[in-house]
Amino acid sequence: MKRNVLFASIMLSCAMAFAQSRFTVTTDHPDALYRCGEETVFTVTALDKDNQPVKEGTVTAILDNFGPKRFTTRKINLAEGNPFQMKGTLTEPGFLRLRVNGDHFKEVVWGTGYEPLRIVQGEPCPADFDAFWANAMKRAEETVPLDPRMAPAPERSTDAFTFYRVSFATLNDRRIYGYMTVPKDSAKAPYPVQVTVPGAGCGNWANQVSGSPDRIILFLTVMTFEPDYDQNKVQPLFKEMVKSLETRYQTVGYPSSGIAESREAYFYYPVILGINRAVNWVAARPDVDLKRFTYTGTSQGGGFGLILCGLNKHFTKGAIFVPAITDLLGDRAGRQPGWPQIIRNQAEQNRAAAGKNAPYFDGANFAARITIPVRVVVGFADMTCAPCAVYAGYNAIPSNDKQIVHGIGMGHSVRGEFYQQLGAWLSAD
Repeated sequence: MKRNVLFASIMLSCAMAFAQSRFTVTTDHPDALYRCGEETVFTVTALDKDNQPVKEGTVTAILDNFGPKRFTTRKINLAEGNPFQMKGTLTEPGFLRLRVNGDHFKEVVWGTGYEPLRIVQGEPCPADFDAFWANAMKRAEETVPLDPRMAPAPERSTDAFTFYRVSFATLNDRRIYGYMTVPKDSAKAPYPVQVTVPGAGCGNWANQVSGSPDRIILFLTVMTFEPDYDQNKVQPLFKEMVKSLETRYQTVGYPSSGIAESREAYFYYPVILGINRAVNWVAARPDVDLKRFTYTGTSQGGGFGLILCGLNKHFTKGAIFVPAITDLLGDRAGRQPGWPQIIRNQAEQNRAAAGKNAPYFDGANFAARITIPVRVVVGFADMTCAPCAVYAGYNAIPSNDKQIVHGIGMGHSVRGEFYQQLGAWLSAD
């Protein structure tokens, strides 16, 4: 079987502790990869607090396809067998998912890939995709002055770099907000650039943004408000934004808002255009090294990596972790679509309209325009950005320098070693 994997697939123990008990899972193929029609044999062990097999109790095990196709549901009496096995297969490219839960246990999820390099997105790219985005970028340039604003933040600056709050105007009377850091040692110019869009929600990422003595860092959010280090200030703004959008558009969550009304009304539409113009603005600086212009992002930020690396030609490398916003219509192929599951989060009467507009924002369609070196990380047990959706985006990338990293047993998170490995690759000349 052809396997395009950057690093050796990492077998996680998946020791999820809950009430001092846990499950462990292994598969008969250590790399968790199979040919269509081959059988996966999952071996599950229920362990107590002393790492000894549990001798009593009942657990439930389910096999499905990261979607609506449920193959097996079993009740297992641990007194009759522990460890126990679950067996299943797929006859078409995709991912087989095992879910095991029980009293005093937190659910464990495990996935195996079936010829994942053959997964194709659920809906083909619209014929006018390129024309739509070319016209959108032209419209933004011609109708909205960028109005870049930079405000130094002395409390976050150091002897090595200056920290700025930045914002840029975009369509729909919106602004893009974020941070930028610039090295102080001009002898190191021209500087490499690293661009990042964060994961979904307001979270605590604003307090994790720092600078570098060697490179310009541009960190841009998707929110309608300026980020702040104090989460007590940000959380009410976030809740107000979400409530307003959900009420107006009858959706669940901000990432699904507006898509049923029109492509231009979609929440991410002005965000994509605004961040794209901000990237161009940074690239025009005289102290920037255009040969070292990189992107890195996780989840929502990973999805924006596919979008921006496909849309903007300044990027020279991209490290994309568990990307969202890809294979948005994966349900049409009978599997879980990518986060934010736009169609499911619409009111019933709006789903058809949302389905017509969603492909214009599908990361897989932007990925099909990526020609630079890219590395992608996928979690085989990711319940948010399902591995089938991630692979649909990855497979669309035509770059002759692309590789994917398999997180076996990894849910919607990223192991530190993956960040370290791809961070080193991203920084290397």
